[in-house]
Amino acid sequence: MRASELTSNIPGITADHLHNWERQGYLSPSRIEVGKKKIRDYSEKDFSLIKAMWFYYQKGLSPRNAHRKAKKEMSKRPLSASLFFREHQRGQERQVSEIDSLEGIAIFELAIPLKHYFHLQKS
Repeated sequence: MRASELTSNIPGITADHLHNWERQGYLSPSRIEVGKKKIRDYSEKDFSLIKAMWFYYQKGLSPRNAHRKAKKEMSKRPLSASLFFREHQRGQERQVSEIDSLEGIAIFELAIPLKHYFHLQKS
């Protein structure tokens, strides 16, 4: 998996985060040769680790502590049942409902003046 695929599947993370974490020793993706270039190739295990690290990093932990907690979490349980996935999903649901309510408010605020406009035009 390339860095661009990771950044599109993990909201908010950038290639700079991945490269910095690699320089700091938290990640070690393999390299594949594409023409004259060697590009990073992240495995599924790397993806899971990065997703967990990103979760803890967004919670305010340093990369070092985020890596430590992600490794510990991955070693404790099967990845699909991990705490960080459940909390991340709850956060996503909360964020979606907040966005829905904001959009609803904006639409409602637009509809009120239009209602009066169309009502006056009919009379």
